[in-house]
Amino acid sequence: MTAFDQFPDACRSPFDPADLDHFISLLDRPPVCSAREWDRRADSWESERAKKRKDDGRITSAIAFLEQRGVLHSGCDVADIGCGPGRFAAAFARKARRVIGLDISEKMAAYGMEHIRSQGLTNAMLRVCDFQTLDIDREGYRKAFDLVFSSITPAIHNMEGLVKSMEMSRGFCCSITHLYEHNRLHERIMREVFGREPVSRWNGRWFYALFNVLFLMGYYPETSYETRHQEIPAYIDGNYVEYVTARLLPAEERTREAAAAISSWLYGHAGTDGVLPEVIDSCCGRILWDVRIRSRRQKL
Repeated sequence: MTAFDQFPDACRSPFDPADLDHFISLLDRPPVCSAREWDRRADSWESERAKKRKDDGRITSAIAFLEQRGVLHSGCDVADIGCGPGRFAAAFARKARRVIGLDISEKMAAYGMEHIRSQGLTNAMLRVCDFQTLDIDREGYRKAFDLVFSSITPAIHNMEGLVKSMEMSRGFCCSITHLYEHNRLHERIMREVFGREPVSRWNGRWFYALFNVLFLMGYYPETSYETRHQEIPAYIDGNYVEYVTARLLPAEERTREAAAAISSWLYGHAGTDGVLPEVIDSCCGRILWDVRIRSRRQKL
């Protein structure tokens, strides 16, 4: 069965169906974590926010980009899929009429709502759901939003999720993903503790596949890029050890022994104040497209 058979309304294109099938296969990726694991990460992320390790540079840049394109404004309704602890949702709420955030983790949503309320925002709501099984008709989400947004999330991890997100929009969709990230501290830990080179979780595959899928479907995806250099303090505690272990190791290697080895290295190298410098160089790619504008492309 080809993509044209699976998604007859979404995938009409004059190209060879095998072209589209190839890029759709590149979109498919297994979920990174279960809801329980995301709940565990939520505590670490909240600790990071409390220590002001999470700067808003990527959020500010995305907001400015969407405002410049006329996508984000005071009269628009926004859906944030895979919203996590609500940092983007809170920023959208300051600019939009209404914001709905969707996330699989109850703790993420709870921390996010606490943050949103602390900012005095009343037009944003974070809901707990598995986006893959969400019934958008029952929830009244079909074409309910002017912008459907996602940022570095596995909530949309296949073609079904992509099509569903587009069916929620009556205007634009925007997807942000990492193209690369080099964390000098984490790379050093992998070499010195585990004796091997770190494997980057980000190689641009989703960005590359999504652009081509959209193009072959007849849309006009607009791309842009943002590079960042960060130098931030890493406060060494149990939450940070758990965070680093999850970032560096696949699930089957996250043993007590591995976490203890990482903890020992971190505490052994931290200063008397319990802090280590963390240097991160990264690049994100943005894809923005209007779901209302499609064309019948000519074959190459």
